[in-house]
Amino acid sequence: MGFLSPVLDPLRRLEIESRLNLRPSYPPVALEVDQREAVLVRVRPRRKDRAVLEAYQVRALPEEGAVPSLVRAGGSQNDLLRTLRALFEGTGTRPGRVSLILPDNLAKVSIVTLPERPPSRKQLLEVLRFKLRKAVPFRLEEATLAYQVLPGGAEGVDVLVAVMLRSVVDQYELPLVAAGARPGLVELATSSLFNLLRPRMEKAGDGASDLALLNCTGSYFTLVIAREGRPVFFRCKSFTPAAEEAAGNGMIARELASSLSYYEEKLQGTGIATTWVRSTARPLDEVRDILGKVGLERTEVVDPAVFVEARSLDPEIGQRLAPALGAAAGRS
Repeated sequence: MGFLSPVLDPLRRLEIESRLNLRPSYPPVALEVDQREAVLVRVRPRRKDRAVLEAYQVRALPEEGAVPSLVRAGGSQNDLLRTLRALFEGTGTRPGRVSLILPDNLAKVSIVTLPERPPSRKQLLEVLRFKLRKAVPFRLEEATLAYQVLPGGAEGVDVLVAVMLRSVVDQYELPLVAAGARPGLVELATSSLFNLLRPRMEKAGDGASDLALLNCTGSYFTLVIAREGRPVFFRCKSFTPAAEEAAGNGMIARELASSLSYYEEKLQGTGIATTWVRSTARPLDEVRDILGKVGLERTEVVDPAVFVEARSLDPEIGQRLAPALGAAAGRS
């Protein structure tokens, strides 16, 4: 399974798949909804080792939408419904079962270390809820919680956990249902990117150094650090466009430096060999310069054309399609 696939399996009634550790069934259509735009991609079955990009479209959302957060969705349901209908019509896609990709900053994602794994799933959920009860600004009874026990680990058991407020997810799901579609999977953007990149990251790893993924959007950026194929660090930082403009690149550099300091001191980080970068909010060269200033000099751009067959896919468009393609192509 992907490291957070499905990120909200109880919501999508996929608890059996999670319990049996089965790979979830990925619909061939995926929709990503961010603060600024909505993206639809549709793929055909794979040729050899790559899916075929059959159709795609990107549509802007009204700019007056609020910045998404743990306690609120961005924009209005009516605006989203109109946009979703236009995407289905514009790509010639019949509404049906789809993957829904949501902004990272709608969820609280944590890596929780336990001394040992509780004997039952029920007990594990109880322990996770107890540990996370003060980490979110809402009652856990109002949220949906999904987890994945990570393989390996030197001591104890590491569990990757995502918590989202149900009422926030509803504000994205209800317009999708009203458009005639059925959410089959719900994932976070960086989770889907990680799943897309995992085969390439595994080939690039040398076992001695860690690897990283940086996802920059108009309202948040997320850094994931992986060690031997398993995430050991996940941090999402939200910001408003006004705060970003006022702080400039210094804000990202400071946050990255703080994250890397934690990685070195608390996670015994010995160095990051390569950082994959996806950016839809600022030029890639600019992001690379920021990474170079904090010591992450070796970078690779997330390029969906490596993973899917697509005719003349513009690199900028590829950056915007990448999370949706990660879900639609069904990377394991």
